[in-house]
Amino acid sequence: MRFCRFCGTTEIQFRKSGKFGCIHCVSNFEFPKPKKNKIIPKNLREDLENFVKENTNHLSLLSFRTRITRNLKSNLFPFYETFEDKSKRLLVENKMDVYLYPDGFFSNPPRTAEPESTMGFYLGSEDHIRWESIWVFPPKNSLPFPLREKKKISIFRFLFQKSHWAHVPEWGFVSSCPTNLGMGRRDSVLLGVDPDLAIGFFSNLQTLSEFGIEFAPSTDHRFRNIGKDRVLIVKISWKNASVVQKRQFYKILGLLGSY
Repeated sequence: MRFCRFCGTTEIQFRKSGKFGCIHCVSNFEFPKPKKNKIIPKNLREDLENFVKENTNHLSLLSFRTRITRNLKSNLFPFYETFEDKSKRLLVENKMDVYLYPDGFFSNPPRTAEPESTMGFYLGSEDHIRWESIWVFPPKNSLPFPLREKKKISIFRFLFQKSHWAHVPEWGFVSSCPTNLGMGRRDSVLLGVDPDLAIGFFSNLQTLSEFGIEFAPSTDHRFRNIGKDRVLIVKISWKNASVVQKRQFYKILGLLGSY
């Protein structure tokens, strides 16, 4: 039976959990390798951008979320050990603890039917540390940790400091889930779509699936009332996109200047 000789994870455990036990599992098990997302061709980008512009009154941008996952270097992953104290100590040493969610350690960040704008680190999930930022449109409240440009650069410099995290040159940062290999980053937006427009909207989005962009009705809340209108809630997300690709897609949805 194949197994990782560093953490002891067996092939059966890996297949059942879908999670790495340590950084060395990457070279011990077979799994679908993440594809490098291609740049969206100009004609497809312009088709969707024109569709969005023509139907602005029938589309509502509700929220934008960024999530970055990291595991500690030279340590077992949370499948075996969460290392919450060690993770918090690393945040303190790098003056990042001010951005730790106020409630401290918890398995998942707060979830509500109407998410508030918020940002911060949380610990104790499937990866040692996660950074999450949620922006609600229009903003309902000010963010608990207002970010100036220097602070934003400092946070991202910390998250991309290879000396802190599980990292292999050929793959990038190693998260517990194989699909997060690379930058360990996932971005997503929630849109309210007029139900009569849904077929045309999905038809346009379908052309972007090969570029790593996923879309589907939100499982958390499929419909919502916005004013007097009933809208379909659609979640659009993508992992590890290049900076150029993200800027292209943000431009379509009017998100330039966001994370």
